Amino acid sequence: MQLVPEKFRNLWNAEEIRVVILASLLLQIFLISLSLLRKRHRNMLLSFLLWISYLGADYVAILALGNLLSEQTEASDANRNGQLRAFWAPFLLLHLGGPDTITSYSLEDNELWLRHLLGLVLEVVVAILVFLESLPSPHLWKAAIVVFAAGILKYVERTWALWSASMDRLRQSMFTDPDPGPNYVRFKQEYRSRERAGLQPKIEILKERPSLLPQGEVTEIRQEHIILWGYRFFRTSKRLVVDLMLSFQDRIDSQNFFLQRTAKEAFQVVEVELSFLHDILHTKATHVHTVGGRVRRVFSLTMAAVALVLFHLSGKHGFNEADVMITYVLLVAALGLEAVAIVVLLVSDWTIVALQERNKFERPYITCLSELLDKLAGAIVKFRGRISKNCESWWSNSTRHYSLIRICLRRPIHKQIQRIMESLRLKELWDIWQYVEHDEISDDLKELIFQQLKDKASCAEGETTSYKRMQACRGEWILREMGYPELEWSVKKEFDESILLWHIATYLCYQTDPTAVKVTEEVNRHSRKKQLIKWLRHCIVPCLRCRTQQASGTGASKANPDHREPSKRISEYMMYLVVFEPFMLPAGIGKIRFQDTCAEAMKFFNDKKSDIEEAERVLNREHLTKAEASPNPTPSIEQGASATPPRDQRKRRHLSPTREKAASGALLKVQTTFKPIEVKGDRSKSVLFDACTLAKEIIGDDTKEKKSKGHLELEEAWKKKWTIINGVWVEMLCFAAGKCNQYFHAKQLSQGGELLTHVWLLMIHMGIARQYRIETGHARALLLVDE
Repeated sequence: MQLVPEKFRNLWNAEEIRVVILASLLLQIFLISLSLLRKRHRNMLLSFLLWISYLGADYVAILALGNLLSEQTEASDANRNGQLRAFWAPFLLLHLGGPDTITSYSLEDNELWLRHLLGLVLEVVVAILVFLESLPSPHLWKAAIVVFAAGILKYVERTWALWSASMDRLRQSMFTDPDPGPNYVRFKQEYRSRERAGLQPKIEILKERPSLLPQGEVTEIRQEHIILWGYRFFRTSKRLVVDLMLSFQDRIDSQNFFLQRTAKEAFQVVEVELSFLHDILHTKATHVHTVGGRVRRVFSLTMAAVALVLFHLSGKHGFNEADVMITYVLLVAALGLEAVAIVVLLVSDWTIVALQERNKFERPYITCLSELLDKLAGAIVKFRGRISKNCESWWSNSTRHYSLIRICLRRPIHKQIQRIMESLRLKELWDIWQYVEHDEISDDLKELIFQQLKDKASCAEGETTSYKRMQACRGEWILREMGYPELEWSVKKEFDESILLWHIATYLCYQTDPTAVKVTEEVNRHSRKKQLIKWLRHCIVPCLRCRTQQASGTGASKANPDHREPSKRISEYMMYLVVFEPFMLPAGIGKIRFQDTCAEAMKFFNDKKSDIEEAERVLNREHLTKAEASPNPTPSIEQGASATPPRDQRKRRHLSPTREKAASGALLKVQTTFKPIEVKGDRSKSVLFDACTLAKEIIGDDTKEKKSKGHLELEEAWKKKWTIINGVWVEMLCFAAGKCNQYFHAKQLSQGGELLTHVWLLMIHMGIARQYRIETGHARALLLVDE
């Protein structure tokens, strides 16, 4: 029994090679298009499509080569159609060489360079066999040889790039010459000999060289200069990926620059550094952005154009018209892809850096050339800004968020569906798709992170022990600074336990804060018209505010940043890392604690279901009463800008804000006089009620505060609480960033990047890092003799 009808089988056999050849070309177009986006977007669908294109491009090209060889060897005579199809073989080598914008999908692909080298040899041999089996007419030989040369060159370049980006090779390329240090034995011998001669020798230690970077530079730097500074620091920081050390002089140079910058500029320089690091790990940038690489790009473009002209001038009599059209498509596409590669090369950050580097233009009579090149670099930046709105961002600039309490309050999926998901290993993907929220990183959050690191670097005062102590802080520093030592018990637990404690406590404080203006969606959902107005407000008003701030150059949030929203965002981001990316955090049992805490929370909410529903109804009535009494029931512009964006509404559609508030109130009503571990034992790792204890200690007696204090005093009290919470979260974020292995930081670059990685590199530039292992340079000792 044949599953596929004979008619379709015959059709496939006749058209298989054509379909596979065109599929290979289409995958190349997809690959170059998607690879240009992956640094700046963190999207599951984009990652999946890029993964399929990356793997499929190689497999389809190899399949096409095999089919061509099979067709040539099985043919009874070398007909002219076979000769033309043999001309397609070198194009497949071009496809196997891949675009310049992607050589590896992940870091593991770089370690397989030897496999690619073997594939290079085998595929070139197969392509040559296909070519020789058909012995094409002399009219096609010249064009085929030209394409062969370009294809082999690109395939070799890809394998070379993979080898260069492998960790062992990368480490070897950064090693400096062995440093035995000053000749200690000889110095002591000279000292002793002069001492015996009665010359009274003295040893004078010369100071280290001063920093080469300008100090006191506080002027705003342009976009092209940010790229240049990012490249300069990248040349130093790339050593961190292969676990090489930095010196105290590197620390001085970094601090002299970053301590004089704003948070926005500092984060942008770090973004550029990581962008360059991504390029050397996952693209051909190391080999393309050289004199030889630029010559090879021009050569490839020229070869594609020459091949097109030679084929057009050759005789095509007797060839199948469809095959001729496919050949033209392959030639034109090859020419187009090479042209795109050159355009990408010309507008890249590497080119902007090359135009600004003045090492070759220091002589006075060509200073005008340097100025011209600077203007050209600025023109490229402006051109990129016109064609792309993401010109000022070199990564996704977003984080993922996961809320434990919100997950427990939502309606769980059916148990049968859950079992199916788990059996298919799709449960984690389902959770990410259904429960994980995405949010752009605000300027306020960057400002708060940068300011705390800046304060710590200033407090350290250049002392090595102080830097190490600052790096080890997980919240203790800010608690002592703010006068809350009684909360230190919560940050002295295991790190994943501290994250869970503060995550739940932050959520409870967020829902309990009486000074926060809550925007409840259900109050304004009486009609479809109001829904449309609300959606437009969420979409348009924040954009208008953002443009207004950019035009004025200042924002109200800069002078007085809000700590409440950033605290919530960091809390949910750290919880996402605990659940979905635990390898980026210090080793622990975070997922077990999370599961046990979730189980206890769900059980508690189920037991208190009627109380929570009653409290929710009361809250809804209160909000409706306030909405009806208010002359303007719709959210204000300020509230609309900070409200939940529409794209996250789908993930909260089963959960109302009043339900969250009611559930939080139920948790805070639980008496926690006894420690939970004394009642439950240590078998369950849940920290739910320990977190409630922490939240109560932070909130204090809020009822008395409301009665005794006025509105302004209450606002100040809660502002201080949120300052403490935010400070603890920033410290935890920095601690996690410093403890994460550099390999995992590098691994995230191909997936749109992680905030944790940017904080890690910023900490290093501030001097708060363990990578500084050379604390003093060579003692430049001089042996002096008194007269």
